[in-house]
Amino acid sequence: MRMPAKTCLLSAMILSVCGCGGQFEDAGYKVKGFFGMFSRPHPKVLTGQAFDDTVDPDTRREAILALSSHQWGLTETYLNGYDVILRAEMRKPRDRRDTALMSATIGALGRGRNPKYIPILVLALKLAFSPQVRWDAAAALDTVVGDDAIAQLCESSNPETEASVDVRVACCRAMRHYRRQDVVDTLVNRLASSEEFAVRYRAHETLVGLCERDFGPDYTDWVGAKLKKPPPVETAEKKKRSMWNPLNWFRR
Repeated sequence: MRMPAKTCLLSAMILSVCGCGGQFEDAGYKVKGFFGMFSRPHPKVLTGQAFDDTVDPDTRREAILALSSHQWGLTETYLNGYDVILRAEMRKPRDRRDTALMSATIGALGRGRNPKYIPILVLALKLAFSPQVRWDAAAALDTVVGDDAIAQLCESSNPETEASVDVRVACCRAMRHYRRQDVVDTLVNRLASSEEFAVRYRAHETLVGLCERDFGPDYTDWVGAKLKKPPPVETAEKKKRSMWNPLNWFRR
């Protein structure tokens, strides 16, 4: 019996996905994933679902996650849309905010890595009622780096202003991008004021990275710690002049 050409082609594609080495226990999952590629919503449909505030929040969340998984979904046009969604949720009363939708938009902004959106991330870290949303904002500020985030990261790492241990740990981690003396002083204070080991551990780890030395886990040994000055950068003109100095010809 002769098989139609389309059936032969389809059989070959399925075998290439599932493999033919005798291990068929996960073939069903592979086939399902293979045919799922053809049933995923079109990007135009996803865009309509994500930015239409009349759509179910769970559908919008899934659409945002799908859009932000692609590079074209992290362009400024889409990031502006995520920013609008997050601001709209922040303006709602606490009992009407959808925390899952807020977390999805914050994650998308974090993956976008555009410092333009630091203010809304800082606002979410400061004002969001949900600890999960605040943690997402702190984690996003670990990838979206800018000086505008320093003050809120320092404040949200303080046990007197932030109750969530996970949020304070994420803030201490995010401060690793800022080689500033005030950041070092804040981290030393966290070693002294934080009762939780996770916060002290992360603060100590960040201090070691910023100061490029390790004084141990005891905060008293870190009092007065200074940033290590970076080596001077030799300009191109100075390097050019040094090449004409015979004394430098044999130096390594």
